[in-house]
Amino acid sequence: MILLISVDNDTMTDEICTWLSYQNKEFVRLSENQHITKAFFDFSKNIFKISINNIEYDLNDFTSVFYRNGGIYFSLDKEEIDNHLTEFYNSEIESTTEFICFYLKINGANIFGNLFTKEVNKLEVLYLVESIGLKIPDTYILSQLKDLEKVDISKKYITKAVSEMKPIFIENELYLNYTREINLNTIQSKKENIIPSLIQERINKTYEIRVFFFEKMIWAIAVFDFSANIDIRNMKENDKKHLPYKLPAEIKRKIIKMAKVLDLKCGTIDLIKSDDDFYFLEVNPLGQFYQVSYYGNYQIEKYIADLL
Repeated sequence: MILLISVDNDTMTDEICTWLSYQNKEFVRLSENQHITKAFFDFSKNIFKISINNIEYDLNDFTSVFYRNGGIYFSLDKEEIDNHLTEFYNSEIESTTEFICFYLKINGANIFGNLFTKEVNKLEVLYLVESIGLKIPDTYILSQLKDLEKVDISKKYITKAVSEMKPIFIENELYLNYTREINLNTIQSKKENIIPSLIQERINKTYEIRVFFFEKMIWAIAVFDFSANIDIRNMKENDKKHLPYKLPAEIKRKIIKMAKVLDLKCGTIDLIKSDDDFYFLEVNPLGQFYQVSYYGNYQIEKYIADLL
């Protein structure tokens, strides 16, 4: 049996489920609305069972696991939990779900996706990829604006979050921290201290490349931007053109090496092509691959279903 872990309304997981149904493969999906309603473990008798929406499954029966995103949730009445015990309650649940993942792995289930490495540190990744030979834009972290004196202000720069994007709600308005261009000349004279902030050289791009890797397979598309927008996530679809793209073998080799060092089984990578150079921007372990599969006509969802 196959276990899928994802959020609800995830297009690519839906597509994978469609292929699994077509292939007559037995599977069950865990999501926000598909909770574990019961757990029973007997360590002396090697009995490890869970119920999902009141249907019982033996963990020993799961031969393949695909982690797309989201998590493992228990369906318990939290209203009965005293507020002072919430942190303890959450830690107990977390330890139990960690054991479920651990048992699936040591029991021999084929684990696909990043079940154990769901996040990466952007700064660690930038340091790593440069050390293995991938180019990155000139990158700085600074917490005092006076240190801008050490940066070549004749170049153009952008800034973006060091951590993952976090939605910010103010008076029922949603704000997202996209990548923005900054003018160092306008802030160089300021004396304030700030939180450690990332500044990168803005690369004069020919086009961007969206890459998805899964195990040792790599697919890519080129994204041409016909707007003046800096952040590809903030562009309208009619301002972009997508084409299948064949990466050089050397770039593929370095991507596979990066994935191995970071212990990533899949992920989405953003690259910039500038003249003859490739620049690495970042990797997303959750591996959003809808655009790559759709615009490249790769049918990645079928490839994953075939493996499971």
